[in-house]
Amino acid sequence: ASREYFHRARAAADEDGRLQPGPMTRWAVFPYESVTAAPLTELELPEPLGDISPEGCRVCRAQADGTHELWSTEHFAVARRASTSLLFWATVAVRSHRTLDELDGDELADMGQVLGRTFRAVSALDGVGRVHINKWENNTGHLLWNVLARPEGVPQLRGSNLPAWADMLPDVPEPELARRADEVARAL
Repeated sequence: ASREYFHRARAAADEDGRLQPGPMTRWAVFPYESVTAAPLTELELPEPLGDISPEGCRVCRAQADGTHELWSTEHFAVARRASTSLLFWATVAVRSHRTLDELDGDELADMGQVLGRTFRAVSALDGVGRVHINKWENNTGHLLWNVLARPEGVPQLRGSNLPAWADMLPDVPEPELARRADEVARAL
């Protein structure tokens, strides 16, 4: 199935292997005025794995350090990003080095409770317009959810482009971020 998918994508690309930008580029919230797609690379089967060992895992290292941890359960820890350009950015990570498909029913239930509580705590911060929850788990071996606070009154930052905007905006001053972290920790 992946070979057919890849060949169909290649057939839609131009002679340089570039696809035409899709409808997302016409959204009012799209952060760029123009965009050129990167050329498609070659199909890689099996996919190359990243460093999925606990020793090479940045999430495991951060949990061992504990500097930015706000709250935890038996299975999950909630931490704040060390820095962010958003009003707040929390992470919810499984405490052991595992992926989503490795969790049992009790851990999945706990995950839902922790994500819900974190969502409510971040949503209650002053100035938050909406909270977005994203999960990326690309060859890291460690389940991590991002809980992102979009500032109220800035609808241009809404939706799936929020992380792209976050890369461009200036960081929130540390004292302000620390104050919000304290509020989230108390709410949790």
